[in-house]
Amino acid sequence: MREESASARPSRWWSGARFGLGALVSMVTLCLAAKGTQWSEVVAVLSKADSRFVFLALVSFLVTNWAKAVRWQLLFYPSHSRLSTRKCVSVLYIGQLSNSLLPIRIGELVRAFLIGGKNGISKVFALATTVVEKALDSVMLLSLIALLSLSMPMPPWLRRSSLIVSGILALLLLTVIIITGQRKSIEQVLKVWIDRRPRLAFLRVLNRLAEASGQLHALRDIRVQMRLWTWSILIWTLATATNALTLEAVHIKVAPLASPLLLVALMTGAILPTSPAQLGVFHYLCILTLSIFGVERSVALGYAILLHFVVYVPIIVGGVLGLWVENYELGELHIVSRGRADE
Repeated sequence: MREESASARPSRWWSGARFGLGALVSMVTLCLAAKGTQWSEVVAVLSKADSRFVFLALVSFLVTNWAKAVRWQLLFYPSHSRLSTRKCVSVLYIGQLSNSLLPIRIGELVRAFLIGGKNGISKVFALATTVVEKALDSVMLLSLIALLSLSMPMPPWLRRSSLIVSGILALLLLTVIIITGQRKSIEQVLKVWIDRRPRLAFLRVLNRLAEASGQLHALRDIRVQMRLWTWSILIWTLATATNALTLEAVHIKVAPLASPLLLVALMTGAILPTSPAQLGVFHYLCILTLSIFGVERSVALGYAILLHFVVYVPIIVGGVLGLWVENYELGELHIVSRGRADE
């Protein structure tokens, strides 16, 4: 028991530090977003929003999440047919709710915890599918950055940060593919290291992931891979459409490149530690990005508030409904943050 509490101590410290840093980042960016804002203009932008385009933006976001759930389901190939799409959608929303409201971003662990153990699926394998999912998105992010760079000069702050983030995450996909092909050798090496050096016990997680990679048949079948990339393209196209529809809702007329550039900025900013629902960071990134296209600060903030509503209201409602459908309570999910998702 003493050993377990000692191992949990660094995790609690890191959780507290991340939460404190996130709160600080949010407060700073909220102040930056509010600086020089004419609140009467913000209210005017929101009051004149076209409800038809707001509705279409909400539909676009909901369809995007459905497509994400279908892609995630496909990563369980060839056992994906045993999982219902409804189950994957519910668990996806619960994971997003966890990322949005809990002090630390454990949404992927939550998803692995909830989907694992169903129909013979291990929780470690479920976690491996979320790693591949993030890696696929990172490749899409890199591709979008490359396309945008051919059409417009990207601001240095966005180009550097997005390339670093997406590049690191893209390495995940390459790493997973390598591990999948050299699984047994990697397992043996990790086992030797752990046996000889007890302080490297934390590598057991990597060892478990290496074992689970043997079940990632989706990365070995070219037809399944093509389907995964098709779904990924659809997901990113729909996400761009959500931004564009919200721009139409608040009557902002900008170049078509604004919507994909907003997606790049917001996806990159999602990596930052922040307070619940990305308060501050989300809004300030919208203001910075739209300023490139000459959108006035107060108008951009009005857009950011509406887009934040379009994104996070479905996550909260869908997450709560998912918890109800799956018969879980949000408070129960703290078990994941204590490292029990792979039991």
